[in-house]
Amino acid sequence: MDMMNYLISITLLALIVSFGEFWMGVAAAAILIVATRESKATILIIIGMIAFYYISMVGMKDYWLIALLGLVMLGYLIGVDKSGQAQPADPYAGLMGGMGGMDMGGGMGGMM
Repeated sequence: MDMMNYLISITLLALIVSFGEFWMGVAAAAILIVATRESKATILIIIGMIAFYYISMVGMKDYWLIALLGLVMLGYLIGVDKSGQAQPADPYAGLMGGMGGMDMGGGMGGMM
């Protein structure tokens, strides 16, 4: 799960909990856990649900935005955004038009 999907899912869970719908929050968390392929994101979703329901039950609904920002920072620190994709073999693959570096004449190599 990348960081944008994590942001959307945590915000959705916070919104559902703020409306007071317990069954809908549990169902959304279950769907997000099943759809997530990372154990880090699963743990963070469970921690988020516990935090949001605790805030809701205690009566501190004004602090759900702080909890949301804390969960986003925790997700960034734990590394939800890091994907396990391998780096390309050519270090210049994304620069100056793909295959062309300065030595191959591609991109802007011939202009300098």
